[in-house]
Amino acid sequence: MKNGLEEIQNRFLESISRMSDDFGLNGFVAKLYGLLYLNAKPLSLDEIAEALGASKGNVSLNIRELENWGAVRKVWVKGSRKDYYEADPDIKKVLSNKLKSALEKRIIQISGMIEEFNSTIMKANGELNEEEKAIASGYLERLKKIEELKTMAATALAFANKLL
Repeated sequence: MKNGLEEIQNRFLESISRMSDDFGLNGFVAKLYGLLYLNAKPLSLDEIAEALGASKGNVSLNIRELENWGAVRKVWVKGSRKDYYEADPDIKKVLSNKLKSALEKRIIQISGMIEEFNSTIMKANGELNEEEKAIASGYLERLKKIEELKTMAATALAFANKLL
C-alpha cells in the first residue's frame, strides 16, 4: 500500500477504535472490522495481523467475535489454504445488530437485578423494624422507576426491530 493511503487507513482505524471505546465496544474489534471494511479483497489472518501490528492469535480470537456478530465471514480464496475474511459491507446492519444485541443483554441483566432485589427485600421484610420497612419501601419505589426505564428500553428495542 502506498504510504499516503496507509496513513489514511491507519488514521481511519484509530478514529473508529476511539469512537467504539466511547460506546463501550472493543476498540480492537472495531479496528479489525474497519480494516476488512476498507479492503476490497478478503484478507488472511497473517495480513490482518501485520496491518494492525497485532498477534495472529489476538486477530483470530477477535475475528470470531466479529463472525458471531455477523460482521465478517470466512471466504475461500482459490489456491490458498489460509483462512481469509471479508467484512459485511452493510455497516448500518452490522452496527444496528450489535447495538440491539447489547441492549437486549442489558435489559436481561436489569430484569435479573430487579427480580433479585425485589425478592431479597420481600424476604427480609418480616424481620425489619418500622424504620427499616420505610427504607425498604423507598428501595421498592426506586426499583419501580428502574423497571419503568427497562420497559421503555424494551419497547424502543421492539420498535427498532420492526424498523430494521
